[in-house]
Parts: sequence; structure tokens; C-alpha cells
Amino acid sequence: MTVETPTGRSNRGFWFVLLPMAVGGLLLVVLIIAFRPTVRRNADALVQSNLRAAVAVARDIRDVEGSFTAARPLRLREELPDILFIDPDESSNEPGIVSVYTAAGTWAGAARADTGECFWIRTGTTGNPEVGTGTDCSGDEVSTAPSNGWPEE
Repeated sequence: MTVETPTGRSNRGFWFVLLPMAVGGLLLVVLIIAFRPTVRRNADALVQSNLRAAVAVARDIRDVEGSFTAARPLRLREELPDILFIDPDESSNEPGIVSVYTAAGTWAGAARADTGECFWIRTGTTGNPEVGTGTDCSGDEVSTAPSNGWPEE
């Protein structure tokens, strides 16, 4: 009986594992690049949606109470418990936190998106709300900021 001895080792198993992993990694990079704008739009849309909901509730409170001064953070938290409302001298640092400014004839709110951009909305007793973006995400700051609109989606 003769015993055969291997003359060299095969690296076929190495390539059998490495090639699918490399293709999968490349596919993952392509998907990340392709969906990055979608993630950004969704992050911005979440903040904008929170701000629109907050201004609607602030207007409802104004209609009942006769003034925006009643639409303070504690009252807004009762109406929208999924959003944390903070005082105007504090800055928002995430989408679920809205810094609120209230006065008799003006209400403003600001929140920072996951992308780092600060969005704000401001309304008076008449007309459509003004919207904009900025760097300081506090209610005090956006109460007098010039309206510059929200970026197009």
C-alpha cells in the first residue's frame, strides 16, 4: 500500500471566503453612498414635522387662551408628550427637543436635526408661519431671526 504525501497546500478555501466578503463590502459601501441623501432628508423631515406639530398646538392654545404666552414648554409637553420642550434660553441639540419662545403675539420653536442643522418656525397672530435655518438653536435667537426658508427636499 502506498501513501501519497501532499506536495503543497491549496489556498482555494481562503479565496472562497475572501472574494464574497470583498464583494459584500463593496456592495455595502455603494449602498451607503447611494442612500446617504435619503437619510439626510429623513433627518430634516423629522425635525420639520416636530416643529409643524408644535406650532399647530401653540396656535390651538392661543385660540383657547387668547395669547401665545400660554403655549409655554410645560403646556406643550402635555399636548405633545413625544417631544421635549425647553425654555428659550436653552439650545436644542437633537430632533426631539424644541426650544420655545413665547410672547403675547409671537411663538417660535427651534430644533436641531441629526445632520447638525438647526431648523426653526415662528408664527404670529395672523398669516402663515415663517421658517428658517440657523446656527443657534435657541428660542430666544429665532424669535427675531430673519426668515430664510427651509432647504428644498
